[in-house]
Amino acid sequence: MNTRQVLWNAGLGSLLLAIGGAPSTSGGYYGYPSSRTYDPYYGRTADPYYSRPGYGGSYGSYDSPYYDPYRSHKQEHRSLEHEHHEQHEHLEQKYDKAMNRLERQERQAQEKLNRKYGGDTSDPRYQQRLNKIQQRYGYKRGKVERNIGKEHRRGHEEIEREHEDYHGW
Repeated sequence: MNTRQVLWNAGLGSLLLAIGGAPSTSGGYYGYPSSRTYDPYYGRTADPYYSRPGYGGSYGSYDSPYYDPYRSHKQEHRSLEHEHHEQHEHLEQKYDKAMNRLERQERQAQEKLNRKYGGDTSDPRYQQRLNKIQQRYGYKRGKVERNIGKEHRRGHEEIEREHEDYHGW
């Protein structure tokens, strides 16, 4: 084969792939099996989106809570992605709320300290007390970050489990 034929075939294949019309190995087009791809062993068309008996598959068994014959693989992934996005938004709101509360509490503690010492920042007792306040709220901010991080990891693990249950892995 000469170079011109190779380039022509590659270009045609890329074009067909880009428009979604490239044939798959099962005889149909991507995502849609051909009606001619009859599997003699199972007695029906070979469809990669439905599970075969004894091999698990994309939907699992009929009694599985994740089985939905009308739901495509892409729809399932979209809903998991949406759920993941909602979890991130919820955690972000929770984080912002906790940090704002800590900032307010720290500011109030510093204002109380200023009133107690009359705004005299050169007093060593004022400096000592201010350092304690800053350490306490620094620790609390770190604790919020650890807890939110832990909840975030749990959310990822839960979605991963749902994904694996869907696929039957």
